[in-house]
Amino acid sequence: MEERNGCLPPDSPVEHEDDILADCLRVIQAYHDPNPGAMIRVAVAPCSPFSVSRELMRDAALLARDQGVMLHTHLAENDDDIAYSLEHFGCRPGRYAEDLGWTGDDVWFAHCVKLDSHEIDLFARTRTGVAHCPCSNMRLGSGIALIRAMRDLGVKVGLGVDGSASNDSGHLLNEARQAMLLQRVAHGGDAMGAREALEIATIGGAQVLGRDDLGVLAPGKRADFAAFDTTAIDMAGVWDKVAGLVLCGPMRAKHTVVEGRKVVCDGKLMTIDLPGVLKIHADSVARLMAGT
Repeated sequence: MEERNGCLPPDSPVEHEDDILADCLRVIQAYHDPNPGAMIRVAVAPCSPFSVSRELMRDAALLARDQGVMLHTHLAENDDDIAYSLEHFGCRPGRYAEDLGWTGDDVWFAHCVKLDSHEIDLFARTRTGVAHCPCSNMRLGSGIALIRAMRDLGVKVGLGVDGSASNDSGHLLNEARQAMLLQRVAHGGDAMGAREALEIATIGGAQVLGRDDLGVLAPGKRADFAAFDTTAIDMAGVWDKVAGLVLCGPMRAKHTVVEGRKVVCDGKLMTIDLPGVLKIHADSVARLMAGT
């Protein structure tokens, strides 16, 4: 949906909706792997309800269900989102999503800061997931998502970092820390503990993504885990090492293993030429800032 039709994206980069759906289908059929342990899964994910038309939101859901893939978008991130939904759709975001087929255990939404009690109940009943992005919400002043209420009602909640335009870091352990602290700010010091925050960061995310093959260390699950040095100065004086990961961090992982493969070993990234990538990144930033 283009700017001239009342939406936010400018006209020039917008593709025709038939072309968008056709390319989504191409990517799904070429790359989506539905098998347990899959390293590549494709989801149909328009940016937000105010970035595409009602028809494209509906057709995106139909395409995803036909192909057996999940659905994702941003929803109810801030007060402007609510105002836009009421003005243009005549209802709140949760109702709009439900009307277009965007609820269910194959759907997850980013943010959901401004959900009301009826929408939280809807997500709980339909097993719709939420990707909580606390640092992005704080950076943009969006507000504090009602994660305590969502969890208490059984809404599936995982953690996200949002994009680089909305967050200056991609540190998931820090997101867990901030998720816990925000709930304490809003609801008191016992609103969320460190272990619950870590649960949201691990198995919570797996549940949101419909992955029953990962998220916990257990026989038969995928070998995905991170190891931290609890003897480092960050943890000095900590008697509860698990809580310390959230309360005293964030720290760098000493080892990270994905699908049984070492990605970080003794604090060093093993899978890319890090100095070379950083050089390319610095050059790109310089060109961007110079306007070239």
